[in-house]
Amino acid sequence: MAQTYAAAHLAELDEAFFTESTTARIVNKGMRLDFNGKNSVTIYNVDTVAESNYTRSGSNRFGALVELGTGTQTFTLSQDKAFTFTIDRGNLEDSQMAQEVGKAVSRQVREVSVPAVDAYRIGILEAYAVANSQETIAAVTAANAYEKYTAQTALLTDAAVPLDGRVCYMRAATYNFLKRDPEFTRDADLSVKDLKTGVVSMVDGVTNIVVPTSQLASTTEFLFVHEKLMVAPTKFDMVRTLDDVQGIDGWVAEGRRYYDAFLPTQKATSVRLHSNA
Repeated sequence: MAQTYAAAHLAELDEAFFTESTTARIVNKGMRLDFNGKNSVTIYNVDTVAESNYTRSGSNRFGALVELGTGTQTFTLSQDKAFTFTIDRGNLEDSQMAQEVGKAVSRQVREVSVPAVDAYRIGILEAYAVANSQETIAAVTAANAYEKYTAQTALLTDAAVPLDGRVCYMRAATYNFLKRDPEFTRDADLSVKDLKTGVVSMVDGVTNIVVPTSQLASTTEFLFVHEKLMVAPTKFDMVRTLDDVQGIDGWVAEGRRYYDAFLPTQKATSVRLHSNA
């Protein structure tokens, strides 16, 4: 990479803005899986049976006997990501220590690694909604944004998704539409905020989170999910700096993340997607 050496006016670093993780609040709250020593885990689900009328005579008064069935779902880790870079001792000395290795690694994690994980997790949710017909497609405008929003919350309620713990991801432009609707401003609790993680309000138990456009599909307007759905194991998240590498007078930084995100199907009815036309 190009180097810019220090002069008297280069005493300050121009650091990029960044966001905290926008998906940390929706992972590993409902189920935790142990991937120690393995890269896949299988879980069970158990069937239910329909109720019938009780019959007051005969041998099967409760109805016909049915052997209760089970199903399985296997989760296999697929995301094995890495980064590396060098910092030459001469470049460091000539740049007023601007590339100090510890700070450089922290910068790499917060500006690259964290947003990449958020985008991956959100992409898993979007893809599931599309594949399982849990998507509505219609244009969203300032005139109908809140109507489209509440239509999705109604579908969640019909699917028996708990009212408490719902989360909605959206882009800033979509949230601007909501704010222009007087019904939304009447119903929303605007005091529920955590601006570091994008939380901007709450409506009927739904936490609204505004995320950068880069974390959503280009067609996504509202992405609803329950916070107890996603299982997001990180088998390891390693960073290290090496200062005695053959052939390099300086430092080598390395990082590796082995992770994934999964949706247990029994709870995946809590994903709802509204996409624009």
